[in-house]
Amino acid sequence: MFPWSDIALLIISGALGIIFEFNFLLILALVGYQYWQTQKRQLKMFGVYNYTLTQQVLLAGFYGLIGGITGSFLLTLVGVTLNQLGLAYIWPVALALMLINMRFLCFAYAGGLVALSNVLFGWPEVDVPQVLALVAVLHITESLLIAISGGYSAMPMIIKKADGRLVGAFSLQNFWPLPLVILAAVAVPAGNAAGGIIHMPEWWPLLPLSLEPPTGSSWVYAMAPVVAALGYTDMAIASLPRRRRLQSALNLAVYSIVLLALALLAAKYSWLKVIAAVLSPVGHELLIQMDNRRELQAPPRFVPPPYGVMALDTVVDTPAAKVLKPGDIITNLAGIPVNNRYDLAAAISHAPEQFSIALERDGKDLVKEIRFTRGQRRLGVILVPDGDEQYYAEMNDERYGLFDWIIDKFKRR
Repeated sequence: MFPWSDIALLIISGALGIIFEFNFLLILALVGYQYWQTQKRQLKMFGVYNYTLTQQVLLAGFYGLIGGITGSFLLTLVGVTLNQLGLAYIWPVALALMLINMRFLCFAYAGGLVALSNVLFGWPEVDVPQVLALVAVLHITESLLIAISGGYSAMPMIIKKADGRLVGAFSLQNFWPLPLVILAAVAVPAGNAAGGIIHMPEWWPLLPLSLEPPTGSSWVYAMAPVVAALGYTDMAIASLPRRRRLQSALNLAVYSIVLLALALLAAKYSWLKVIAAVLSPVGHELLIQMDNRRELQAPPRFVPPPYGVMALDTVVDTPAAKVLKPGDIITNLAGIPVNNRYDLAAAISHAPEQFSIALERDGKDLVKEIRFTRGQRRLGVILVPDGDEQYYAEMNDERYGLFDWIIDKFKRR
């Protein structure tokens, strides 16, 4: 029987220990910097932001801890070890791909190319099923985090589409520091295993180590702390943020599970190695391209309605946050009809401390009771753009890699 509780205890204690290490805190600081940059854009566009920087950083660390524990457990269950992962090859390839486009800084591309090179040329010396299993587990973990990380990472934006229209949208950005505990095989003299050994069932590991131990020795697995990071970047233009995230998470989970199944089968049937290695980068890229095409070609959702005013988002801890959702159409406030942002401002200024708000949500008419925060006359709603806003982000399909970033910096001087 698999020692679930013993393994879980080791992983949880190991992950909790990692969050106080310098590398983890450094990645968390970089995450904070990314969110700070996003907040600056929000302030330019709307004059407010919905979540504070402290809230975003703490939530990123919390969800990263959940992801680290989950990923570590899956890696341990499969039997992925550090010994033949070839991280010394994968990271340089990932950084080289980043020169082409920032989004290629992903193990799905680098790990797949390293694995394919091993299959075709016999170099570098890596265990192909182990490399691809690592890629698959990291993406399973990412799909979970995309699904459970809530609205704190959905940043309202104004974007200019290719046809020149200004529309409301959401930048869905997540960055998670991941405290991973990964197995490492250590050779010990046969019969001299240290105390405290956890006995595993005969079927484990699903991916046995392909290395033979030195003569007179046997492999003993230890757990090594590793700090990693995951990122998710997407746009919700035609879909509600929550629906967009769930769809992305589902698609990524399907891709990851198929890749993991192929990696496990490739350990037994070597001819599957090339198929699994090709699927890693090609499947990931096809997934992104098809997903983005569907979102960009569909009609934008967050545009001014024929009547009332549409909420793009709300500010946290305000009256609007308790009753309004993205896409709601406000038609009446405190008995005053609302057809534009000026009507809304006038209705807010004349409304009593407690009032009703009439809205339309997904075709249904609703009436909600709402109350101003004591001493304040602030609703806290962010409306979709009218089309004449000064600050916006421009959509483009051009590549943008490290070389492009350096050239852009020199052009500005």
